[in-house]
This record gives sequence, structure tokens and C-alpha cells, in this order.
Amino acid sequence: MTTHTHAKPNGTPTWLDLSTPDPDAARAFYHAVFGWEYDISGPEYGGYAIARLGQRSAAGVAGPMPGTTLAKAEWGLFFATDRIDADVNHAVALGATVLHPTMSVSPFGSMATCTDPTGAAFSFWQADQHIGSQVNDEPGAAAWYELYTPDAQQACTFYTALLGAAADLMPGGMEYYTLKHGEHMLAGIMQIDPAWGPMQPAWVAYFGVADADTAVSTVIAHGGAIMGTIDDSPFGRIAALRDSQGAVFKIVEVAAS
Repeated sequence: MTTHTHAKPNGTPTWLDLSTPDPDAARAFYHAVFGWEYDISGPEYGGYAIARLGQRSAAGVAGPMPGTTLAKAEWGLFFATDRIDADVNHAVALGATVLHPTMSVSPFGSMATCTDPTGAAFSFWQADQHIGSQVNDEPGAAAWYELYTPDAQQACTFYTALLGAAADLMPGGMEYYTLKHGEHMLAGIMQIDPAWGPMQPAWVAYFGVADADTAVSTVIAHGGAIMGTIDDSPFGRIAALRDSQGAVFKIVEVAAS
């Protein structure tokens, strides 16, 4: 259980937001699943909603910009930076492609979005008034981040250089790397197995829940779906899910605060 009161260190996952064709439906879905309440911005910020656990920000929910449509719902991961232009340039030098160049979201901060060399999208966030998530590792908050990629070794080389991280290869037959700053674990990188079928490279977030079975039942009752089964792991019971509009996320049992 972690509460944050300051911007996170450079290269650390700092924020998640959901881009969705129907933000009203998405907010209702995640309120049911995680108990989120929302602060919804005005039209000047496109109705962007900050999801809260109590008074602590947990994630964002964004609909289409005026005059545009979204083809699908998906979660996006932001890494903290205090030098956003330099980090975007560094990412490009390492093989990334810029999707959305640096944009000021005054007075909250600045953001930019890239794709890594294996095709997965990620973003940078340079904090001003908005420091990113204020809560992690408890029910309703992000607890882990995992990249699914067709080339885990290439992705590992890219992110260790970009984030100033070290990487540990998990023992056993699965190709899985854990990114770390010192002893602090940041995220995982997993090789996509062709046996899983067609799968696009993407970052996927795990959200904490108090009870995985109850959470899955709530997801299904509100129009979402489970992908596979609920499984035991050394870190708690986990499940892969889709929300009511198809965005993929995972859950893991964590201790309540």
C-alpha cells in the first residue's frame, strides 16, 4: 500500500489512463468494479475524468476529442520524467517512433506518446500540478505493469536504456524480464507466445482487488469478460479481463488498507 504526495522519480510508471469511445459507460463500469469516484473536467480538457479512491487520484478516463472517434478502448501507461523533450529524443535515438509530440496540459503537466521498437505504445508525463497516481498497491489502484511484446529481448534493451533500469531474467522456461531501479521493481516484459494467437504488443496494467473471484463476477455482471481463468500466483490470485468496451486489464489480489 503506497500513497504518493510528490512526483515520482524519472523512469518510474506514474499514471494510467483509459481512452474509450464511451466515457460515461466506462466510468460506471469501473465505479462498480473498483469503487472509483470521479472529478470530471470541463470542455477545455475534453471532459477528462480523474478517478479517485477517496481523495487520492488513481487513474484517468478520456473519451474522444471533439469531432473525432475512437476505434477501440485501451489503457495507456505513462513514465515519469522531468526532462520530457530530452527523453523523447532519447527514445527516438533508441528506435522509438513519436506518435504525439510533447504537449502542455497546463497547469497540470506535459505529455508525449511514442511506440517502442517492438510496436507497443507508451507515454511520458512531466508533472506540474498533477503528480500522477497518488495511490498504488491497494484495492482499486494500479499494482503492476507488464509489456507483452513479440521481441522481449529487444524491448528489454530499449527500456533499460530509456529508463535507466536494470533487468532480471526470470528463471524457468518463460522469457520474462523484470525492470528495476536498484531493488525497486518497476514493471515486467513478457515474450508473446505464438500459441496465444494474434496479439498486438501492448502495456497491460494490473489493478489490486481484495478478492479476485468477487471482482471477476462484478466485471462479468457489468458487461466485461474474463480471458482464461482465475489463477494462483506467488503474488496473489490473478485474472486477465476485458472491460465493457473491450479494454484489456488484469487484477491481482492485494491486502486492503
